[in-house]
Amino acid sequence: MSRRPTIVKNWPKYLLQWGVLAALIVFMTGIVPSKEAVDPETYCPMGGLQALATYLSRGSLPCSMSSVQVMMGIALVAAIVLFSKLFCAYICPVGTVQDLLGKARNAMHIKGIKVRNGSAVDKVLRIVKYVLVFWIFYMTVNASELFCKNLDPYYAIATGFKGEITLWMSITSICIVVLGSFFIDMFWCRYLCPLGAISNSLKFWLWIGVLFGAYYVADVLGADIPWAVLLGGFCILGYLLEILHSKPKMQLLYVMKDESACNNCGACIRKCPYHIDIKSCNNGRVESVDCSLCGECVSVCSTGALNIGVRRGSRSRLWRLVPAILTVVLIAFGMWAGGKFELPTIDMKWGIENVAEDGTVTQLVNPSTLKTMQIDGLRSVKCYGSSMAFKAKLEKIPGVHGVKTFVNRHSADILYNPAVTDPDKIQEAIYVPSRFKVNPLQPGSIDSLKIVTIRTEGMYDKMDINYLGLQMRNTGKKIYGLESEFACPLIVRVYMDPSENPDEDWFEEIVEMEKLMMPVHGGGTREVEVGYEFVELEDEVGSIGAEEYIRKMFNPFKAEFKSRVEEAEGKTQYIYEISDSNYDKPIILRNMPFLSNHLSKHDGVIGIYLNLNKDLVPAMQVRFAEPMTAERLWELMTMETWTITYKKDDVREEGAKFKFKEPGITYEYEY
Repeated sequence: MSRRPTIVKNWPKYLLQWGVLAALIVFMTGIVPSKEAVDPETYCPMGGLQALATYLSRGSLPCSMSSVQVMMGIALVAAIVLFSKLFCAYICPVGTVQDLLGKARNAMHIKGIKVRNGSAVDKVLRIVKYVLVFWIFYMTVNASELFCKNLDPYYAIATGFKGEITLWMSITSICIVVLGSFFIDMFWCRYLCPLGAISNSLKFWLWIGVLFGAYYVADVLGADIPWAVLLGGFCILGYLLEILHSKPKMQLLYVMKDESACNNCGACIRKCPYHIDIKSCNNGRVESVDCSLCGECVSVCSTGALNIGVRRGSRSRLWRLVPAILTVVLIAFGMWAGGKFELPTIDMKWGIENVAEDGTVTQLVNPSTLKTMQIDGLRSVKCYGSSMAFKAKLEKIPGVHGVKTFVNRHSADILYNPAVTDPDKIQEAIYVPSRFKVNPLQPGSIDSLKIVTIRTEGMYDKMDINYLGLQMRNTGKKIYGLESEFACPLIVRVYMDPSENPDEDWFEEIVEMEKLMMPVHGGGTREVEVGYEFVELEDEVGSIGAEEYIRKMFNPFKAEFKSRVEEAEGKTQYIYEISDSNYDKPIILRNMPFLSNHLSKHDGVIGIYLNLNKDLVPAMQVRFAEPMTAERLWELMTMETWTITYKKDDVREEGAKFKFKEPGITYEYEY
């Protein structure tokens, strides 16, 4: 039987496999430009299952996970329980590449390594993927981060090794997958794939259901069993079922075999990716844990003895289309359902009850009296980490007892006690006054700036003032800066050239723009939905001196070492200064602690600062005394790697955060 007729007969599988692989290549390489970055984990069911496990055990979602991934994971489970491993056969890009590697080996006439199903080697190797399942889920749930990204070969390649990877893990896994799959058929799927382990276990869904049921009953009865025990039980039970009872009997679809039409040629076994012993299946259907309903055996059968169906005697060729159709339907359902709701990234409560050491529960607040307020437009709440930072801020507000964050729509539901606080007080407590430089102001270019005040709504996130500033920057007007102050409506002060006279209509048009074309690092732009509400332009116009404005808008940095200050008292001290107008950028301020950390290890360094110098130009300044010298400071600051101490036992060599072009100047420090 030639290869071409086999591919033609099984065209649904190859259409989906190669279509998915081609789509990934097109979008990940940028052949088709996209305004938004394509997340390779967006529709990954493995990520969805990890997210679901984290949510059920901790009440939170891992960073970057959403309801879409969760629903894709649920769709995968439904497909396995009802039908088979459809994702593995028709969608998985790693499986597709693995299949191509096997074909390449055959085309090169290289003899592969045969590992017989059910052999001792086969059984030992199959345990590896269950160990990986335990490791990945344990790490993911504990950190609320998708740990599989560290070693997933698909994720590493899809992101161009720029994602959240551990390089040595990613390279190792890619090498193992490529080499292993080249010499051993379905090496990744049979022995390494964590999703393959989960899929095989779920084929015995009744036994898995009993395990989870027992855990739930124990929990209800008060047994405090760690979730990791349930995870370990799932892995052990799944492995034992796979090697000892490898014939699940609770699916709706199978590869059906007509014994009377079979001529025992063995072509089906040779063509099967897993080399399942189809010839020995004498009960009318292929009941193998490895079977994914890929249809390869059906397509190669010359006598029509094999088909896909629900009962013996199913001979209609239309049944061959059913697995592919079900795959598309389930994926479409997962995408649709995931877009209909959003799970909270965190859902936490505090201060409602107190549990004593003896287990006695004391009610601190009557839950029925609590109310919920919703805050939208929280653009800085975009992952698990920022959600937890937002929670930490709320915990400091009297009368607030819980929060749910929804990172996809950047909103939060806050649980509060109306007898203690109200929505306005909460909003004021969480608001961070912000400043943003719209355009640079050169010292000496003008003497003073005009201040106009506008009032807005829907701008209560710290990022909103930045977006409004970018909208104003794009107009080309001589607007130098914005400053916000909490009020209802919000106060926004606009600092501009005295010659500018924008009216209320102009401000309304700018504030209420629905979309912002935001420049991105490396070139290009991305579209950001904004759509704030303009309320009014106040009549009063103020004024501020240019020097006062420059100092107001500058964010300084100061790090002094108390012991060194005391040691250097009475000595002649100096300032080593490197100035640059670009040092007022936020990234400079963020990296100043690294410079301070690096230089602090050397005797004579007393303090590190980011200040405006006498000419009002931003400058990095290092205060020092003997034995430190200016020449040694320049040498330390221009090293390619810096020594950074994170903790007492965590010292790392990292790439320098700053690049300096020319040495600075030195002058005596004035007390």
